Amino acid sequence: MRKPSDKVTERHNAIKELVKNNLIEDQETLVGLLKKQYDIIVNQSIISRDLVQCGIGKKNVHNKMVYDLTDVDARKEILRLAVIDVSHNESMIVIKTYSGSAAFVAEFLDVLEDDLVLGTVAGDNTIFVAPVTIKNIKEVYKHICTILYFKK
Repeated sequence: MRKPSDKVTERHNAIKELVKNNLIEDQETLVGLLKKQYDIIVNQSIISRDLVQCGIGKKNVHNKMVYDLTDVDARKEILRLAVIDVSHNESMIVIKTYSGSAAFVAEFLDVLEDDLVLGTVAGDNTIFVAPVTIKNIKEVYKHICTILYFKK
């Protein structure tokens, strides 16, 4: 019996192969191609998360925005440049970003569906991160700093 992680790896490899060889404009098309060519059945929310995890973005090709595997991880660069500070108290983690960047950073954290993060609330330049439990707030803080490429 295959482990769930094997299925995810198989799906990620299939997505990368499809993106590399096809001009795919939307997630619905990608869902259809996965089913047709690989017999992999997924929904849009899974595809959305997979695209983030695979580092797939969009670029303009022939005046169409299509999915693309990039050599540079644009998300990593945006996160690295957007985050100004990460701090915490006994119950919450607060992330400070440049103006207008908080929604991007919060969405990045939310899409990961991390076991340590319950959810986020973002304003224009501030994000409140609610951990699943406050018992290990320092561990969650360090984890968030790592995934946001933030060095204190």
